[in-house]
Amino acid sequence: MAQNRPQGRIILLMTIIIAMILVIVPIPDSLRLFRPEWVLMTLLYWAMALPERVGIGFAWIVGLLMDMMLGGTLGILAFSYALVTYLILNFHLQLRQYPLWQQALIIMSLVLLVNIIKVMFSPAVASWYVWAPAIVSTLVWPIVYAVLRKIRRVFGVS
Repeated sequence: MAQNRPQGRIILLMTIIIAMILVIVPIPDSLRLFRPEWVLMTLLYWAMALPERVGIGFAWIVGLLMDMMLGGTLGILAFSYALVTYLILNFHLQLRQYPLWQQALIIMSLVLLVNIIKVMFSPAVASWYVWAPAIVSTLVWPIVYAVLRKIRRVFGVS
């Protein structure tokens, strides 16, 4: 079991990096508002699946990296990611028991929370912006869940 630990960390970090790459992949301006919250969904999956590995500090660091990568106000995503990770960690045992559609609705509410915090601290963003990524992330969650679960099982991440 101790042999899988370093490999598990690498897999976890690689999935976060791939999610970060998906955030910066260029897409048409008309579709930009409908981009799913890849990093947040990946972070929440790992917090739900491996709460002893993905904690509030890890979420804060990922959020700071996202703030720097996207050029936003430093600390907004860090705070948001840490907050939603805290909520997931408190209820991870219950959330893992829910059917996928209920998990998707919880993901939607957490993405909404993150986007509302972004809008509060960034007046340049329209207030209706919070709904588009939340709805798309809700629809994409079953795919993200299935892919990350498969990765976790194939590589024996525990």
